[in-house]
Parts: sequence; C-alpha cells; structure tokens
Amino acid sequence: MRRLVPTFALLGLATIAGAQQMVFSRNDNPSYGGYAVGWPASVLAFRFTANAPVLDAAQIFTGNQAPAVHQLEIRTRNTTTGLPDQLVGLPGSWTTTHTRCFQGARFAQPANLSIGVDYFLVWRVQGMFHQHSVSADTEPSNVLVEVRVSDGSTWHAQATLAAKFRLFAPYVAGTTSAFGSSKAGQYGVPTIGLHGWPAIGSPIDVWLGSAARNVPALLVLGTPIPGGAPLGFANLYVTPDLLLTLTTKTHTNPLSGGISFSLPVPNAPSAIGFPLSFQWGVFDAMALDGFSHSAAVTAVIN
Repeated sequence: MRRLVPTFALLGLATIAGAQQMVFSRNDNPSYGGYAVGWPASVLAFRFTANAPVLDAAQIFTGNQAPAVHQLEIRTRNTTTGLPDQLVGLPGSWTTTHTRCFQGARFAQPANLSIGVDYFLVWRVQGMFHQHSVSADTEPSNVLVEVRVSDGSTWHAQATLAAKFRLFAPYVAGTTSAFGSSKAGQYGVPTIGLHGWPAIGSPIDVWLGSAARNVPALLVLGTPIPGGAPLGFANLYVTPDLLLTLTTKTHTNPLSGGISFSLPVPNAPSAIGFPLSFQWGVFDAMALDGFSHSAAVTAVIN
C-alpha cells in the first residue's frame, strides 16, 4: 500500500482528469493575488457553465484573517439583467481557516442544474480583509471569469478576474481524523488540518498554521504511526514515505506563518481505503532544538 504514496505526490503536481467528485474547477493552482475582500465587496458571484446535473459542495480560496462563518450558494443567472437571480438548492456555510487555502462547504440541499446553462457561485463574506479568491496576476495559466459584486443589498459592480473556485458533485467520501501531539514554536503550537473530501479523483488541501514565518517546512506523507516515533528533537506520527519541502508564508490577524498543499487523489480503485496521513515539521529558530511540528491527520480515501 505504501507504494501509493509517491503516486499521490506525483499526481499532486498535475491536474486530475475524470474526477468522480470534483466536476469543475477554475484557476486551480497554488498562487493567489494580493487582494482582500470585505465590505463593500461583501458578496461575490463567480459565473460558470454547468457541466454536471447536481452540485453538492463548493470551495473558494481564502484565509489570512481570524476564523469567521462564510457561506456559499448557487444562483441562476437572469437572462435579461445578467445578474445572480434565484437560489438553487440551499446554501452551505463553514468557519474559515486562517491559513490561505481552498476551503468551503457542502450545500444544505444540493443544487439541481441544467447542463450547458450559466449559473453563479455566490460567496458571502463575513468580516474584513479575507484573502480574495483570485489567482496571482502573473500566473500564466489564468482563465478570466465574470465576477459580480454586491454590498449585501444590490449588485453594484462587475469585474473580469482570474477567480479561483471548485465545484463538487454528490459522492460518498471517506473519513478524516487527527492524532498525535505537537511541539511549540515561535507562534505557539503549529496546527494542521484538511479541507476537501477524501474521495478518489478529488483534491485534498492539507494546511499548516501558527508556524514561523518565511522558513522551510517539511510535509511528511505516509501512513499513521499511532503511538508516534520519538526522534529526540521531534515526535514522528507519519511514516516518512515522502517528504516535501515548502516555505511558510506570512499571514496576518494574527501574525504567524502558514502554508497549504493541494494533493489530487488518484482516480484509481486501488486508492480506496488507503489511510493517507500528513504531518508538518517547521525549521523554527525560536523553537527548542530549532524545530517545531504539528500533530498528524489521516484521510481514509473512498
């Protein structure tokens, strides 16, 4: 089974075709523009053309602020005004993660769509200065999207942006769990979490928060070590079948470092039941032994 881990990592660098849960994505890359959202742009609507009859969940890219409850919903496009119109299904809400990453929610009721017809994914923002869900201006693969802007009462503006979002069809995903302990660093205890649904053909975003800023971080991928393996300077809770090195980014409110990694799960039956596990380690000069780490998380794929 561990031979699957390098396969996961390699596929994490490319786009998966034929996904069984994620059915549409736009500007699905790690980059993000230096823009924030909040009043008076408290509601944003991203136009898309339906390619599946039912949507069960959606994600946008945000973070960089204290957690707040945000909402996603699907609305029709009025053929006369071009504006977001009737609600389709029922909205879904979630509490945002401080680390910038793809995050979102399942809808309280799935949205039934007509394939080939245009709709809007509507994002209702709570609070000020959350990361805008747009790709970096310099990203060569950018695809521009029609975006409508509202202050919560009227749609008062229109823009064409490299909006970042994902749409998901109904699917019975696997489970996630957390275990192990962490080792404190400059900004306290580094945190770890997963966004997404562990299903074949869909992405999982594993994030690190409350870490040192602009320093190397190791993402360990493998299978669980439930009791941990003491290394002297750290406790290892995941078999080091694969190590990825990334650099933490500065986040504000509160000030700390964080990073996320998006890993598309192979669209392969052999991945079903695999307990894919993650742990972050951080090279932190303010930590004991110059190294801090998170606990661990496992996603059992379905």
